[in-house]
Amino acid sequence: MKFFRKIRQQLIGKGDLKRYLLYAIGEILIIAIGILFALQLNNWNSSRIEKQTERKSYENIKRQILDDFNDLKEVNSFNTHFINQFERANKYILDNNHNAIDTLAFIAMNLSQFSDFHSSGNIYETLVNSGDIKLLKNDSISGNLQKLEMTYNFINRLEDIHWELIINEVSPEMRGIINYSTFKILQPDKLYSVELQNIFFECINLMKIKGSVYKQALDEINEIIFLINKELN
Repeated sequence: MKFFRKIRQQLIGKGDLKRYLLYAIGEILIIAIGILFALQLNNWNSSRIEKQTERKSYENIKRQILDDFNDLKEVNSFNTHFINQFERANKYILDNNHNAIDTLAFIAMNLSQFSDFHSSGNIYETLVNSGDIKLLKNDSISGNLQKLEMTYNFINRLEDIHWELIINEVSPEMRGIINYSTFKILQPDKLYSVELQNIFFECINLMKIKGSVYKQALDEINEIIFLINKELN
């Protein structure tokens, strides 16, 4: 600045208006270039910080849905195991196979067992409410997260229906058939009743629906992880 001021004073002292105007224009250009450079540097720095924040968001999302993925695999395996049990029990009732009464009683006691998945958090809703959804530049990821959250909500409704089925139908029906403390069969004929068969049928159908939705959620998570990995790489 001292250098520019010295030149300016010299030109004014000489009264050389033409050279002074040329100098003034040059000084304005230098200042303009400096301002543009500073703005560009600021924009670059802001973009870098935004990218880092976006990357952290993707990493957090990936960590959460990987936890969900592992939980879903477990509950799906649990669900499949009991579907197979209940289908076997249903066949014993259809065949009126009294030789398998002990196995049937054991399986009937497991009617109160059910897979119960709850996600680690409402990822999409949290991103929207916090405003961080704007950080995700890949619209496919945000769209798939919204779709996954809808699938989670459907799973939660199915889990509630299953719990109500156990409370309202399974428990009252099983209460007088087997002594849970001694495992003694109190009413053998009721194990082969149409009422219990219908309960097995309801549970099997509901659990098959749950299994298909678990599979859908697992596929959706895989798709999101694939897209996130592309962004991170």
